[in-house]
Amino acid sequence: MVDGMNSADEPHRSRVMRFAVLATSCVMACAPPAVAADLTDPTRPPTGFSEQPRAAEAPQAAPLVVSSVFLMGKKPYAILDGQVVRVGDRLESGRVGKIDESGVWLKTPTGPIQLKLLPDVKKTPVGKGKLEKP
Repeated sequence: MVDGMNSADEPHRSRVMRFAVLATSCVMACAPPAVAADLTDPTRPPTGFSEQPRAAEAPQAAPLVVSSVFLMGKKPYAILDGQVVRVGDRLESGRVGKIDESGVWLKTPTGPIQLKLLPDVKKTPVGKGKLEKP
């Protein structure tokens, strides 16, 4: 042999070399390249993008939603967040004071609150003039 090693050491030496190559390749494959540390993901949103704005006060409960109003009979009732309510019923927000065609009125410690049946609809009165005859 060339290095002064005898031929009996050859199988051992080849196993050691194969192990060293395998170990080195595993380390190289698992270690992230230094260049990748400087790159950022272009599909990632900017920092702070998904953070919720902080409110100055404690979070408030979601507003109640009126889905139906029933004015038939002597005792009107309404469907408020899937629950049947009548005048005088207690809720977390207050007490039901009145149910009319526009929605439900709550009596609260801070004053009355109107929960509209159709909050996006603006009612405008028709002119008080006389109707024209054709």
